[in-house]
Amino acid sequence: MRNTNIRWVILLGAISILSIIAMQSYWLVQRQTHESQSFHQTTTIALLKVAEKMAVLKKITLPSGEIIKRITPNYYIVNYNNEIDPNVLEHYLLEEFGSNANYTDFEYGIYNCTTNTMVYGNHCNLIDPEKPINSQGNLPKYNETLPYYFGVKFPSRDENVTTSSSLTLTMGMIAVITLAFFAYAILVILNQRRYSEMQRDFINNMTHEFKTPLTSIQLSSDYLSKQPAIQHDDRLNRYTELIRTQYQRLNSQVEKLLNIARLESSEFKLKAESIDMHQLLDEVLDSKAAEAGIEGRVFNRKYNATQYHITGDRSHMSNVINNLIDNAVKYSPADKPIDIQTMDENGMLKVSILDRGIGIAPVHQKHLFKKFYRVPSGNVHDIKGFGLGLHYVRKILRMLGGDIEVKSTLGEGSCFSFHLPIQYE
Repeated sequence: MRNTNIRWVILLGAISILSIIAMQSYWLVQRQTHESQSFHQTTTIALLKVAEKMAVLKKITLPSGEIIKRITPNYYIVNYNNEIDPNVLEHYLLEEFGSNANYTDFEYGIYNCTTNTMVYGNHCNLIDPEKPINSQGNLPKYNETLPYYFGVKFPSRDENVTTSSSLTLTMGMIAVITLAFFAYAILVILNQRRYSEMQRDFINNMTHEFKTPLTSIQLSSDYLSKQPAIQHDDRLNRYTELIRTQYQRLNSQVEKLLNIARLESSEFKLKAESIDMHQLLDEVLDSKAAEAGIEGRVFNRKYNATQYHITGDRSHMSNVINNLIDNAVKYSPADKPIDIQTMDENGMLKVSILDRGIGIAPVHQKHLFKKFYRVPSGNVHDIKGFGLGLHYVRKILRMLGGDIEVKSTLGEGSCFSFHLPIQYE
């Protein structure tokens, strides 16, 4: 993974996590605010109704001004203009709060102006009246001077605040765990990137080290094959041909590794040059026909495209065609021809390589272009390779603005087709 990609992963991940934390915090605050406002409005209305009912019963007028005062989030004072009967007060409180599912219990007290104290009334449990009372039995008096008033407290609201705090703490812990996991994931990515770079450097160095002895083997085999003593000795000539064949095979694999290493380099760039695809196809096919082990293979050239010039890198396009031809040769019988077709399609050049070989199961076709992927063949390893060829092919074609697809049927063969933009003059 490149530095730019890692930066984007870290940035987008951090933004996502911070956004989630911000949304959770906002949701919790809004929820608490909404619940508090809703509770306050409902309680104010219920207490006002209690005061009005008591006033009607005693045929008095409620005092002007603010009647309901909220002292704390769960404690209210109700200003009243006359003496208060505890039994009547409790009856009306039970009547109002009992009809609302939002209330579970409450406590009330009545101010005694003679002793200047709050006289505790009762703790009423609306859900389970038989439940033991867990109350300190005292309500604070109102600091301002009011001759007659009563106070109502809702102990369960303290529990709600504690529950809300616990929820906030839980959400905070989840956010911390998420951040820790994200940090761990970034560390894993950075380590994987470092290992990937080490692997790429190793492959790059290893393949370059192979190039020198391979060149020596090529020169030596070419020299030996031209010696009269070798040419007139069938056994030595066969050995020389074997050396040349194995050199070509090993050199091909080394080139594939080098190409993959180059592709993954941040400095890799394709040359932009005009390519006659028909001419390039002919060059590759003529070269293939001369390779050891491919003599006699029939290549049907069906060039139907009228626009066959593209802009690309000639060397890499030659490798693309070589890879596709190699696959067609490897996976099809020697007596079956291979078709190479070109045609115009939707303003692009389409090149198809069709073999009549073993075919590929549909379950494997979607994985063919993945790096190091090879179609499973059990414990039989008669087909050589690293699983890099098709990955390299798709990478190059996409860099040139094209793509590749495969159509295959088991036992009937495969058709690899790629499209490339046409170069218009």
